[in-house]
Amino acid sequence: MDTLFSNLSLESLAGSVPGPDLAQLVEGATGAFVAFTLIVARMSGLAVIAPIFGHPNIPMKIRVFLVLAMSLVITPILVANDHARTFHLLDRDHDRLLTSDEVPESLAGPLESLLQKAGKRPDQGLAIDEFLLTLPAPQNALEYAWMSLLEFALGVALGLGVLTIVSGLQMAGSLIDAQIGMSLGNVFNPQFQTESSLSGEMLYQLGLVVFLIVGGHHLIIAALIDTFQTMPVGYAWVSADSISLLSDLVHQSLVLAVQISAPLMGMMAVVGLAMGFLGHTIPQLNVLVVGFPVRTLVGLLLLGLALPAITEALARIVPGGISHLRQVLLGL
Repeated sequence: MDTLFSNLSLESLAGSVPGPDLAQLVEGATGAFVAFTLIVARMSGLAVIAPIFGHPNIPMKIRVFLVLAMSLVITPILVANDHARTFHLLDRDHDRLLTSDEVPESLAGPLESLLQKAGKRPDQGLAIDEFLLTLPAPQNALEYAWMSLLEFALGVALGLGVLTIVSGLQMAGSLIDAQIGMSLGNVFNPQFQTESSLSGEMLYQLGLVVFLIVGGHHLIIAALIDTFQTMPVGYAWVSADSISLLSDLVHQSLVLAVQISAPLMGMMAVVGLAMGFLGHTIPQLNVLVVGFPVRTLVGLLLLGLALPAITEALARIVPGGISHLRQVLLGL
């Protein structure tokens, strides 16, 4: 950490304080500041894109204040952590020895250094009293920027995963509106900076309400704080499993959209067949004039009847998705 203060003259600040004590004080204060800024970076990734937290209608000042307040609260707890919980979470086989295949990639180097310090071979495990992680000290601005980027990416991964689940509702609404003749009445969605269908926007807002009702905002913050247990401050890493999970969530979002829209699309097909049969039976009836309002009325009626089932499905899927994201990000 001394390299960060190469231009700082301790003698000019010492006064009546001995030089070594002042150097230790400056080093401790710098370490606390680095830890705080890295925690802010991880929390900022969540606040940028997660549902509710990253909504454009929430003023930027409120989001910045929320990130700083949460970071200020949890920083003393995380800095004072004795790493015992981290050790137990990483020790997957519960043999009270931590090996290199049990830790994330960001902890592989520190674990090897601790093994060398303990006089053990790389294939040997590290006991709990030997697992004493320290905050990594960035030697230059580039290294500090890389650490901050990894912290930010970890928060973004968690927020993006939850947003992917909820965004499937907009796709379902687009499929529904294409069937009931409301696809021309698009509205602008500030969350995605794109136009979306009326039904899609309604279902998306319903998803946000369900997200708040089931405590999704609490669950997502708790999941992010839990990541500090297996990936302490300065050791953030987005693993290949996390990236694979995000791609799986895109698939699950598509499946959710099809599941929500499939019953109504099937009923619209039946209505189309009925209107075609009616047109052949009563040639005087203008099917094009009568068909559009009938399809819209039946579609809206079915959508209203399906809302309780959609709400129940969301109340089950959202907490489950957050829990799955938490398990993957924790490496458990």
